[in-house]
Amino acid sequence: PPARLHERALARLADGEEGPGADGGPGQVLTARRPPAPVPHAAIAAWVESGRHGDADALAAGWEQAAVRAYGAASEDALHWTEVRADLAMFAGDAARSCRAWLTVAATRLAMGQGADAPAVESAVDRAHHQWGRIRDAEQARELGPVLAELRGRVPGRQRGALDHVRRQLRQLQAKN
Repeated sequence: PPARLHERALARLADGEEGPGADGGPGQVLTARRPPAPVPHAAIAAWVESGRHGDADALAAGWEQAAVRAYGAASEDALHWTEVRADLAMFAGDAARSCRAWLTVAATRLAMGQGADAPAVESAVDRAHHQWGRIRDAEQARELGPVLAELRGRVPGRQRGALDHVRRQLRQLQAKN
């Protein structure tokens, strides 16, 4: 199919192979906003390393939407890409977006029936909590804090006092308002 041929051509170009027309013969100009699909994680990592956070997120978002269409929003594939995007937001310095994504992952996993002590659930809540603590915009922190507190009430995690920490921070944020 044409889409597969295009991906293969892009993969060859990405690997440094010379394409048609290198010898002066007829050539084809290929342009791409993203690297070839068969290696999304490698491409995402390369873009993060080069500071192209928007491109990395756009590629991950495409994979996330494809997984949602194919398997549903609560599928492991879709959740994987939401987790990737949460990490990408963290790398880009957007703690609020990262926190929001981790909150979504945790809530989805709980809604799917995963237990509060399931490692993937605990990890998502812990990461949301960590990112929430890095949010510098008080309004965004106030917005996400109650959601985090509700999840922390259900998923206390292994850190003693995590829920108390969220509540204390929320009170401080409300006092500054």
